[in-house]
Amino acid sequence: MINTYRVTVLFALLATSSTVAWAETSVSPVPLIVAKEGSVVYVGKDGPRILADCRQNSDSRMLGGPERGKIVRKSKPCSFTSLAVHPPTGRWAVAAHVTGDSDIPHSLLVSFVVAGRELNVPKNKAGRAKGGNFLVLGDLNGIVAITSGLSETWTEDGRFFPQFPEMFTADGSRVLVSIGDSSMVEWWSWSFGPRPESVRVLPRGTTDTAGNMLLSGEQRTVLRHPRGGVRVATLESTGKRPWKVGPPLKQVRKGMLTPVVLGDTMLFFREGDNSTDCEGVDAGSYRRLELSTGQERVWRRYEGQCSTHDSFAAASPLRRTLYFLEGVEHYSVVHLYEYDVRARRDPRDSD
Repeated sequence: MINTYRVTVLFALLATSSTVAWAETSVSPVPLIVAKEGSVVYVGKDGPRILADCRQNSDSRMLGGPERGKIVRKSKPCSFTSLAVHPPTGRWAVAAHVTGDSDIPHSLLVSFVVAGRELNVPKNKAGRAKGGNFLVLGDLNGIVAITSGLSETWTEDGRFFPQFPEMFTADGSRVLVSIGDSSMVEWWSWSFGPRPESVRVLPRGTTDTAGNMLLSGEQRTVLRHPRGGVRVATLESTGKRPWKVGPPLKQVRKGMLTPVVLGDTMLFFREGDNSTDCEGVDAGSYRRLELSTGQERVWRRYEGQCSTHDSFAAASPLRRTLYFLEGVEHYSVVHLYEYDVRARRDPRDSD
C-alpha cells in the first residue's frame, strides 16, 4: 500500500485543480500555495504567510433545550475550494463558499468577510441571502480581485451552481472556471485583474454532468454527451473565444470514465454495462485511442472489477504519464499506479 503522504505530494505536483499547487518563483526553491479551511497560505523560505482569509458569521435560533428560541451568533471559517495556480507568476484563484440563509436548520447570514472586507452577498426578492461561490483572485502579495461571478449561479433553497476555478491559460492572463450541478456543466474564462470580466468558452449541453478533465500544458480535453457522443475539444489559447469542438468519435460514451488526452493519445476506463456485468469484453478495461489513426486497444484490465470510483487521479502532459488508484478503499488497501504512454508497459510492473 502506498504511503498517504506520497499520494498527497503527488497530487500536489500533478493535479491542476487540487487544493495544493506549486508556484515556481525566484523567491524560494520550494514555494507552495495551499488552500485550506478559512485561508489561502503561501509557504516560502521564510515560512508560511497568509494570502487570504475568510469568516462567515450567522445567527441561529435554538430549537430545543433550556435556550430554546434564543438567537445565537456563530462565526466560523469559510470553505476555500478548487484552488488553481499559475506557477510562473504565482497567481492563484479559488472559490469561497457561502451557505446563505437556511430554514432547516434556522440560520441567517449576518456577514461574509474576506481579508477584512465584508462582501455583499446576493439576495433574493425577499431579502434573504443566497448560497453560492465568490471567485477570489490573487498573487503572492495577496488578493487582487473578488467577484460574485455569474448571478444565475447564486440560488436559494440549498441549490446553486458551484463555480470552480480549474486552470489558468498559459500566460496567466485568464482563469478557466467550470460551472454546473447534477443537471448541466459549462465553462467560462475570467480575466485576471482588479475588474475581472468573463467569456463563456463552452456552453451547457456540450458535455455531460460528469464534467471533463483539463491538464496544464495540454490544449485538448474530452467531452461526453448523451446526444452529442464523445468529442475532443481544443481549448482556445487566449481564453477569449469559444473552444473548438471536433466531430463525434466512434467510441461509446456510456461507461467511459475520466477520459484524458496526452499528446495524440486519449486514455479512458471502460466499465461494464451494469453493476453485475463484469465478464463482458469492455468490463473493467483501461483503453487507449490513437487520435491520428483511430486505433484503439486495451492496455490493462481491472481484475475482478467491472468499475472503479477512482479512475484517473492525475496526469502529466510533460512526462506523458498517467496516475491512477486501484484497491479496496473500505479496507484502506489502495495502490497507486503509473502508466507511461510512451513506454507502453503494464503499470503493475512497478507500483
